[in-house]
Amino acid sequence: MGQSPSSGKATGVAEQRMQIADDLWIEWVDLNALREQDINAQQMQPRQMDRLTENIRLRGQIESLPYCCQTEANGPISVISGHHRARAARAAGLTRIPVIIDRQPMTKSRITAKQIAHNELVGEPDRDILAQMVASLESVDDMLLSGLDENWLPTPGPDDTQLLIPHAEFDWRLATLLFLPGQLDRLNELADLCSGSDFVGVAQADQFDSFSKAMVAFARVRNVKNLAVVVDVLTQIALREVDQIKADAIAAAAAAAAASP
Repeated sequence: MGQSPSSGKATGVAEQRMQIADDLWIEWVDLNALREQDINAQQMQPRQMDRLTENIRLRGQIESLPYCCQTEANGPISVISGHHRARAARAAGLTRIPVIIDRQPMTKSRITAKQIAHNELVGEPDRDILAQMVASLESVDDMLLSGLDENWLPTPGPDDTQLLIPHAEFDWRLATLLFLPGQLDRLNELADLCSGSDFVGVAQADQFDSFSKAMVAFARVRNVKNLAVVVDVLTQIALREVDQIKADAIAAAAAAAAASP
């Protein structure tokens, strides 16, 4: 049974949940069922927290809904925005509150990006904690989703990779991609395996169209919106194939050694 917004007493079942968009619901949940994020950059001073708790106690209900996610059916409900509201409601003696639940699939990195984006709308975050959260983002898409400016973009250490363009007369197209440090490390690893020297990003001009079509098709299949992410995923696939080829060669050498007299 649901609860009325004012008294908390049982009411009609229809009030328990209401769909407001695809994979987006307003539902009544037990406060004990809400799981907080491991870290949260948004901080509230004790005096502000006491005021929020008292306001909820006087009204008998929260006036702004926490935003949560539940990425698996019957899985935990994780708070993305509204940690302090949930804590204040608990301190005010409430046992159930209405929340917004997002059930679209989300990675941990995507949840963190949304958490940062919501926190940026109100208040001043703890910058050290925020930096720790930013460092956990796994893709450029998640960085953009967070709403932070480019000054927060994590940068790799000194990089001696040289992207060389040969001095010759031919038609060419130059594509600029933005990679996060981990993605760049994987790309450099693959480049070292391919060339053993400086990374030369050159291919036949007539390969561009087929390359472009393959990238777009792969992005659609994997539901990826960022080209750098597509390159990173393909890089990981190539590295796995290289590891498998090495493992097969070692196994073949061991089998040959065992078979020799």
